[in-house]
Amino acid sequence: MTSTAIELWLLAQMVVEVLLCAIIIYYVLRERGVRQEKEQVRERTKALIQALDRLIAESEDLEKKHQKLLALWEKIEGRGSELESSIAGYEERPPVSPVQAGKKKEKESGVKSYEKTLQLIGKGLPAGEIAQQVGLPRGEVELIMNLKEQ
Repeated sequence: MTSTAIELWLLAQMVVEVLLCAIIIYYVLRERGVRQEKEQVRERTKALIQALDRLIAESEDLEKKHQKLLALWEKIEGRGSELESSIAGYEERPPVSPVQAGKKKEKESGVKSYEKTLQLIGKGLPAGEIAQQVGLPRGEVELIMNLKEQ
């Protein structure tokens, strides 16, 4: 072999080695990019899993609240039917005469006026002033005072 052939052979071998180095560098860089993409995909996947976990927890919480609302709605419906039956029973009762209604009010107001009379007696007010405030006759107020002293 001549020196030119050897030189050509060496040159060809250097070209092949440079090409091999370029191919190796290409694959190393490509692999680094693939690794980075995989890492990004992992991070996105983790973020999605966390978001899904939060959504599941919120969904469970909403389901509990929904069950509570349904229970409250059933109570409301039950009370509504109770009210309707009460109203129906009220409409079926005979009307109260104005005289009977007045007597009932008198009894209620009488009890309240006696309670107020006792309170005012306890404060030490005179019978005349108590009679004016409560709307009872003075003699009745004096009678209550005497009964209280006993």
